[in-house]
Amino acid sequence: MKIGIIGLGKLGLPLALVFSKHFKVYGVDINEDTIRKILTREKFFEPQVNEYLDKFSNNLNISTDYHILKNCDVVFIITQTPSLSCGKFDLQYVESALKQLNKINPNCLAVISSTINIGDTDKLSLIHKRIAYNPEFIRQGSIIYDFENPKFTLIGAYTKEDGNQVANIWSKIHNRPIYIVKPIEAEIIKLSLNVSFTLGITFANMIGEICEKFNADSNIVLDIIYQDRRNYKAGLGFMGPCFPRDVNCFRAICLENSIESGYKFANLLNDLNNYVIEKYLQKIKSYNKKNIGFLGVAYKPNVPYIYESQPLTIAEKLIQSGYQVYIYDPLAEENAKQVLKNAYFCSSINECVDKADVIFIGTANYSNIKTKKPIINPWK
Repeated sequence: MKIGIIGLGKLGLPLALVFSKHFKVYGVDINEDTIRKILTREKFFEPQVNEYLDKFSNNLNISTDYHILKNCDVVFIITQTPSLSCGKFDLQYVESALKQLNKINPNCLAVISSTINIGDTDKLSLIHKRIAYNPEFIRQGSIIYDFENPKFTLIGAYTKEDGNQVANIWSKIHNRPIYIVKPIEAEIIKLSLNVSFTLGITFANMIGEICEKFNADSNIVLDIIYQDRRNYKAGLGFMGPCFPRDVNCFRAICLENSIESGYKFANLLNDLNNYVIEKYLQKIKSYNKKNIGFLGVAYKPNVPYIYESQPLTIAEKLIQSGYQVYIYDPLAEENAKQVLKNAYFCSSINECVDKADVIFIGTANYSNIKTKKPIINPWK
């Protein structure tokens, strides 16, 4: 297999060198100075780059001319995508590279490795038909190591064949997991993963400020916190007897002790949690139906408790707005009746579904309910 690389900069050259250990690689960069520095073996500061150039350059051919890519089976594009004033990534260099490639080799698989916006692969597929997204997860100072030792490789492909072709390349590089998903899913994963890291940094700094205030060791505190990291699925917000109270207590302590980061963070959590209620309230109302069925109003499945229950709050707000609400939750019924005086409590799932025009899945244990009526299911 012949592999092409467009863009031989800080990321592209290490990628080309990693592939050169196993494949014939053809690299293009329109910057003549970049090509010169590689050919003259200028000292590169990124670890392992000079070493790999010495060992594997016999498998690497580079040029400023795109014609070098005409016989490549797969071509990776790893050009810069600078930020625009609005914050989005500028695709001009990726688009330019893709257009040039399409002229020379319209049938190859073009693999975008540059960081792009959510939805960009669809747009780029209008330039070059066979396209996939294969974002990098590397760090400056360990780029080659990270390419060869990733936690996983992510491939967004439109067809199984294209996804497997990229996966086969990476399977020569490492034995770590390789995930093939839709391009749009890969774009969301790449961007959101980095956002999650920034959340982790922000959280750690906030804990650091609290520990400093109370003369505690933040390293000890964080190390133990990290022993219990939970992988939640999408659904409704945080509810129950612990989470809401603890956030509010955390907020109060931070306010009392002038810990600004913790106070702002707790307010943000509450604001986002309340947004979930309004989001689904508006979604229900968008159907313009007055009979709404709730399957589950407890704060979680298989319990009778309604502490800070978001389904219950949504039902209460609907009743206040003149909606007829039908509820099925045999465990939580007695507690819910104390709050929802004007709701109708059904004796069976079928009764609730029959009486309602729109069904809201309040707890995840009812997610498999089948009906031709509109279903709003936060858990899917």
